[in-house]
Amino acid sequence: MMSLKPRNVDFQETWANLKETVAGVVGLKSVERSVWNTRFSDVYALCVAHPEPLADRLYDETRNFLEEHVAGLLQRVRGSAPLENNDHNDGLLARYVSAWREYSQGVAYLNSLYSYLNLQHVKRQKVSDAEIIYGSAATVSCPEHDSRQLEVGELGLVIWERVLVRPLSAALSGRVVSALAAARLQAPDPASADILRTAIHSTVEVQSFLVRGGLVLYHQLVLEPYLQAAATHHAAFAAALLHGGDVSHYMRHVLEGLEREIALGNKFLHSSSTEAVRSCYERAAVAAHLPTLHADTERLLREACEEGPQAQQRREDLKRMYTLLRPLPGGALRPLVDAAHEQAAREGHAALRGTLNKDDAHIHFVNAMLALHGKYSKLFNEVFSGAQAFIGALDKACSLVVNARPAAEQPARAPELLARYCDCLLRKRAAADADTDDKLAAAIVVFKYVDDKDVFQKYYARALARRLIHQLSASMEQEEAMINRLKAACGYEFTNKLHRMFTDVAVSADLNAKFQAHLRETMQRCSAGFSVQVLQAGAWPLGGAMAPLAPPAQLERPARLFEAFYRASFSGRRLAWLHHLCTGDLRTRYTPRVYHISATTPQCALLLAFERADSYPARELRDTLQLEGDSWARHVRPLLETQLLTATGDVESEDGDATLSLNLQFSCKRTKLRLTQANTPTHQGGVGTGASGEAAEQAHCDDDRKMYLQAALVRIMKQRKVLRHTELIQEVVAQARGSFAPSVAMIKKCIEALIDKQYLERAPGALDTYSYLA
Repeated sequence: MMSLKPRNVDFQETWANLKETVAGVVGLKSVERSVWNTRFSDVYALCVAHPEPLADRLYDETRNFLEEHVAGLLQRVRGSAPLENNDHNDGLLARYVSAWREYSQGVAYLNSLYSYLNLQHVKRQKVSDAEIIYGSAATVSCPEHDSRQLEVGELGLVIWERVLVRPLSAALSGRVVSALAAARLQAPDPASADILRTAIHSTVEVQSFLVRGGLVLYHQLVLEPYLQAAATHHAAFAAALLHGGDVSHYMRHVLEGLEREIALGNKFLHSSSTEAVRSCYERAAVAAHLPTLHADTERLLREACEEGPQAQQRREDLKRMYTLLRPLPGGALRPLVDAAHEQAAREGHAALRGTLNKDDAHIHFVNAMLALHGKYSKLFNEVFSGAQAFIGALDKACSLVVNARPAAEQPARAPELLARYCDCLLRKRAAADADTDDKLAAAIVVFKYVDDKDVFQKYYARALARRLIHQLSASMEQEEAMINRLKAACGYEFTNKLHRMFTDVAVSADLNAKFQAHLRETMQRCSAGFSVQVLQAGAWPLGGAMAPLAPPAQLERPARLFEAFYRASFSGRRLAWLHHLCTGDLRTRYTPRVYHISATTPQCALLLAFERADSYPARELRDTLQLEGDSWARHVRPLLETQLLTATGDVESEDGDATLSLNLQFSCKRTKLRLTQANTPTHQGGVGTGASGEAAEQAHCDDDRKMYLQAALVRIMKQRKVLRHTELIQEVVAQARGSFAPSVAMIKKCIEALIDKQYLERAPGALDTYSYLA
């Protein structure tokens, strides 16, 4: 039984016995358990010997023994082959691996035999991992490789590196690189692959106990020499591919080579080397030939967008090109992104060229943009995996096409065309279209690219007003859904007036019901079907001066009754009748068939005048109804074209003696007739303006934008108090981006206007800084 009490120990005798067992353990010879236990006790006895512990002496003798043992292994590994020869088949690697397996296992057993020495003697002197990582005074005076800090197992590994690996470093490195090069061309047999893998990983395992720099030896002996040789091979391989074929052939085989190289690294090298192997290959085989790759980007993109079997092949080529260029630094991918942007923009401009002045321009415009966006979204998702750089390039291209101007001094047509497209879908005649909701949702894709969203809002609001006033909407649910989509894209402020218009329609319906109830209560009657819409002047884009009109007698009494009812219900509100927006329904009683005529109020007044006579002088009717100039011509012309009225002479001339007569022989296949006022040069397409009104419309839009920018400037400066010019410009642009893209010149004018109004001032001593004046 082992005694734990310290005692006098004869070191020479004890070490002699211990050394014999150490040699057997390191040489992987059989050691009986009783002998192992006795030697374990000897190690303990030496460490606690009396009167002085002999641990340091034991440690030194063990180190000397291991150095001698590894020196013998060095001679065994070196053999008789010349070290300068880098032939990996000369047996040196096999002998090295055999010696390493034996020695590393033996040292591990030896570390267990010396466990008491490691625990009680070495670890007390050993620098902690934290001190090694973060540094301390102890690490300065006691370097990490001080032998007194190493456990016996670690000591054995250090001796292996110093005594055996360093003298053979060049030979081992050369043979490993040669074997890896051969494995790249032809997979080695399992035994040779195992030897190569073990030899490489031994350079990692021999330093595995280090807290820092555990891969230094591996990098010096294996990775760096291998990458240097591999770079030369990859460069020659890529040059041969380009010399022997086109870019498609080159990219296909380079990608295959990359996969082989990564597989080779994963099979033999340390796991930390994957990125280094990939980077080495990409620099040598790809980065060196970037001009050649970039030269073909435009052609590949163009052919990939065409129809036919070649297009799919070009998409595969682009996919390979993206895979090759994406990991490279320094903007290697930028030419491909730029080429994608230019291709999409070029196709978009070509699709819209010469089509924006046709009657169906709005339909062609939206369909062309949706087709362009869908086509390239699918292409970029398929080829470039939906990378953000290419999605951004598509967005820029679509924005460029959508906001293109017919001429430098003319505004973009996109806001008007998109508003007309939405108007057509939301009108009653589109009710039969089952996919109207899908088309309206798709229109938002185009809307997001429109810079002048404030201009679109004006056109859309004008068209919505016509639909609501004249009850032309196919579905109020669709109207509401479209406004919600616009709100989601631009915020509540953008659709505030549109929501108020809807509110007015709902309130007007309730108001009419109350008016009818009031009439019943007061025992009064008015014309059948009389209804009124009360609209807020600030919410509805009714625009322009109201044309004067003397309403027919049939409308005067109900109008007066409603005015009295409204004034009694609401105090302080003023009503203004907009006859030019009113419509009425009439029925004929003088024809064999009953016709239902829907017409404007002036047209109704004109037809009702013939209840007292069959013909009137045109001048008398014009004076009675107070219709002058263009207004008279716009309303009378549809009546003549439908032959409800007949004329003798020029009825549109103010000086003529023309006469208007009721056509008592009127006949028509349709029993329902809808009359509208004739178009004029300033009223085209339902929501647009003609050439004569374009300048005024643009000026009105600029005024609105200046007011918006001034309000934004005041809000920003009120919050920030003091701000530099460039920062103020950037914040204003960011705030206005949801409505329009303001020019710097317009922002500067607004700043000057606010300085004149004493909202802002230039900070004293800093001309590029502004201060807010409370």
